[in-house]
Parts: sequence; structure tokens; C-alpha cells
Amino acid sequence: MKKMLLITVVCFTGFTLFAQTQKVKVLTYNIHHGENLKGVLDLQGIANVILATNPDFVALQEVDSVTERTKKTDQLQELASITGMYTYFAKSMDLEGGGYGTGILSRFPITSSITLPLPATKGNEPRVAGIITVKMPGDSLIQFATTHLDAGNNAAERITQATALVDYFKQFTTPVIIAGDFNAIPASKEITALKQLFTDATSQMGPTFPADAPKVKLDYIMIHPKHRWNITSARIIEETVASDHRPMLCELELK
Repeated sequence: MKKMLLITVVCFTGFTLFAQTQKVKVLTYNIHHGENLKGVLDLQGIANVILATNPDFVALQEVDSVTERTKKTDQLQELASITGMYTYFAKSMDLEGGGYGTGILSRFPITSSITLPLPATKGNEPRVAGIITVKMPGDSLIQFATTHLDAGNNAAERITQATALVDYFKQFTTPVIIAGDFNAIPASKEITALKQLFTDATSQMGPTFPADAPKVKLDYIMIHPKHRWNITSARIIEETVASDHRPMLCELELK
């Protein structure tokens, strides 16, 4: 009888552990180098959004690092000092004595990080993806990435960049979240290219740009592989001044 009871307990405990999920809250925000719609540098306005939504991960685009135009402020470190989060800056180009690119804020320590250059035609602004690996509570590893695809009229450039991201991430089995300003509408070929691998966790969300009167959706949070994630909720934050994009928040469960 004692042996049978032990087997029952072990089986039940194993089932309980298998059934557990890890909640993950993600915010993506193109911060327009901290300049609000009144033309004023106001990084605190961006920080207020992060503090109010309390995300685990933040994907930031249009981030300045000690440039002249933003008064030599290390914007990512400034946001980290306000929010208490870990950081990774992925520089896409040199700018005015500093750097410009994408950034990540993470609630959890970062175990590894890379900056992935994306294809760009000569003369166009360089583009990158910032990618971190994080060990979540419970020891699950995930990759979190932020990117900002080409903003020009050349859709072929964005398709090439989207395809490069798919080619990079399809080699991994680790669950992935990729978020950012993809500069493409949901019906575009660029988004279709990304959906070869990723699932849009924000597919039900409406326009995100421009912030004061949104007309198009340019911002996304995507996941892979689909069977490892539950999408709990997604919403656009109605912040109309802090940047020219509205931020987007998504709550996920990692299975």
C-alpha cells in the first residue's frame, strides 16, 4: 500500500510541474529618441509608461546613446535607473558622437546577448536586431528580440530583413519573442514573410501610428514556436504625447 501511494504522489507531482506555465508581460515602444510630440525631450514620459505597465521585457526602437541631439544622455541606462531593469543596447549606426539603434529592458538577468545586422542596401539606414537570452524563474530559457525594419518606401528591403530574421531564429528550439516597429501593415508581404515562422500575438490590435491619431499598425509582438505560448491578452496603450508611436502591451504564458 505504501509503494502504491508513493507512485501516485510522484505521478501527481510530475503532472503538476508539467502543467505549470510562466507568465510573461511584454511592452514594445518606438520612443522617437525620447522626443515627444511637442518637440520636447522627455524620457520620463517613456519611463512613466514602463512603470505603469510593469512589463517583464521592453522592446525599444529609436534609442539614442550619448548623442548630441539628446544632450549626451545614455537613454537606455537612464530608463534602467528609473525602472530597475537590466539592459542591452544594439547599435545600428554611429550618430552625433554616440550611437543610435534599438534597446531592451529585462526584468531578469541577461545570460547572453548579440546584435544581429540585417541586410540593407548601400545608402539606406543600417538596421539590426538586438537579441538576449534570459533564464526565467523555473529555469526555462527564452530569447527576446527587438528590431526596427527599414522605414523607406522600398518594401523589398523589409522583406529581405524579415526573411533574415526568420532564417536566424528557425535554427533554435528555444522559445522566442520578437517585438518592434516593423514599418509594415498586417496585410503586407513583409509581415507574411515573418509569419512563415512567427505568430502575431497582437493580430487583433488596431493602428499604432501616429500616436495622436493612429491610422496604421506598424508595431508588433510575435512569438515562436506557437505551441509553447498562450496569448492571454494584448492592448494598445493610449499614450498620445510621449512619442510618435503608441506603445503595445501583451501578456503571454510560456508552456
